[in-house]
Amino acid sequence: MRIGIVEDQPLLRTALAEVLSARGMAVVGVAGDPAEALRLGDRERPDVMLLDIRLPPTFVDEGLQIAEAMRRRHPTVGLLVLSSHAEVAFAQRLLSMEEDTRGVGYLLKERVGEVAELADAVRRVAGGEVIVDRCLIQRLMARPRLGDPLDRLSPHERRVLALVAEGRSNLGIAEQMGCQVGTVEKHLSAITGKLRLIPGDARARRGINVRVLATLAFLGGTGTG
Repeated sequence: MRIGIVEDQPLLRTALAEVLSARGMAVVGVAGDPAEALRLGDRERPDVMLLDIRLPPTFVDEGLQIAEAMRRRHPTVGLLVLSSHAEVAFAQRLLSMEEDTRGVGYLLKERVGEVAELADAVRRVAGGEVIVDRCLIQRLMARPRLGDPLDRLSPHERRVLALVAEGRSNLGIAEQMGCQVGTVEKHLSAITGKLRLIPGDARARRGINVRVLATLAFLGGTGTG
């Protein structure tokens, strides 16, 4: 698996390269700013690009801008954004890109120290999955929201939805909850109906499937109701 790393801090950039190389991945290039990142992406077209969300010159959202540009230019490249903070708006923006939203992820930088989890996230994004850091999911689970459409869901359905947002498969959700895959599928069907998550033609053409819509619903960004 070929990986590109975009991070302006040299020590973290080196740490990421060493961690992923030790897991059998080939780091094909590194970059420290948006211009370098786009050159790297154009030149190497890696399986996955790891992107720090805050880069020079403004240190606001350059990583997301790179992700959006890469998705337009090379839609098959997986995009895994790393952030120092759990920012719902940034995760929503990543999952709401106008282009195909498969193969994207939002992780906290603290996962760099959790080698197995980071490597697993990279592989899953390379495989086309959509993942959101579990810390962000847990914070949203604990935060009351007035008029929340998720109030329509049962506790089990909310738990399934949270695990979908983490990027888990139906089998993974079943194992986590100690139930059958068929039970998970029934919960997902109920979630789809209650939150009106059937994608329209335009969204379907953009590759936005029900699992992505469910993740956006969990993050509070569906606009349905």
